[in-house]
Amino acid sequence: MSVFEYDQSKAGNAGETRGMSHNSGRSHGFENVKNSIADQLETIAEMLDEKSTGQDAQSGTAQYGKQASKFLEKSAGYVREFDYEHAEARVRECIKQHPGRSLLVAGAVGLIIGAVLRRR
Repeated sequence: MSVFEYDQSKAGNAGETRGMSHNSGRSHGFENVKNSIADQLETIAEMLDEKSTGQDAQSGTAQYGKQASKFLEKSAGYVREFDYEHAEARVRECIKQHPGRSLLVAGAVGLIIGAVLRRR
């Protein structure tokens, strides 16, 4: 097979695989971001737990530190288990079922963001 034939076969397959590679790269990148955020949440939870354990265990600050640590651990687990494709499908379905409401919400969010950015 010559280089020219190889390039043509790649070009023919490019249309078929373009959608798959785009989504694959998108989900792979999203997985990396998810894992990075979850790792950071777990690290912060561990640091907070160590600090609250080092303090007087009966103090209110230590108890709040323990609660915050548990909350961060649960949040890290939620972030790891979050399914982007499923959430996107649910949002798209909701938009299809309620297009008017979706436009109103999008417009309101746009106005709020515009007002916030205008003040800066």
